[in-house]
Amino acid sequence: ATGAAVSAPLASVLLSGCKPDTVANDLDYKLKFFDEEQFALVRQLVDVILPKTDSPSASDVKVHQVMDQFLGEVYTKEEQANYQKEFAAFKKYLEEQSFLKKNANEQLSSLTQIDGSNEAIQQTFLNLKQQTIAYYLTTEEIGKNYLNYLPIPGEYKGCISLEEVGGKAWAL
Repeated sequence: ATGAAVSAPLASVLLSGCKPDTVANDLDYKLKFFDEEQFALVRQLVDVILPKTDSPSASDVKVHQVMDQFLGEVYTKEEQANYQKEFAAFKKYLEEQSFLKKNANEQLSSLTQIDGSNEAIQQTFLNLKQQTIAYYLTTEEIGKNYLNYLPIPGEYKGCISLEEVGGKAWAL
């Protein structure tokens, strides 16, 4: 259900040709949904969820900006109000855990331990994590350089080995 809720509006944005504003960095980005403090927290969270490895981190491909734009331009006013309420509770929970004062490994551990906390906090984190992954995998950088990418699909082959496609999953 969450996947459908995330992918349906995302598909409409992607199919309509909307793209996030091209910006040099966060200083040039104009916020559409989050305030500056929330935006900084979202940037930190997406990088804990998808840190830089042999591929770019989530913030390197501007997932936090896409998330802000999507929430500000696609969500209805009611959905925005619900998201703000849930995110405020999640932010308070993280502040109580001194999340921002921890190093990357401790932050990851804190987020992993959310599974045992209250259900609303757990659901808010799950939604954030799913959005982060969905937006990350649909960026041009990741699609073209880290996944198999075929802009005009050819023949459908249902059962092929991962080795036949260079050991990479397909971009969406």
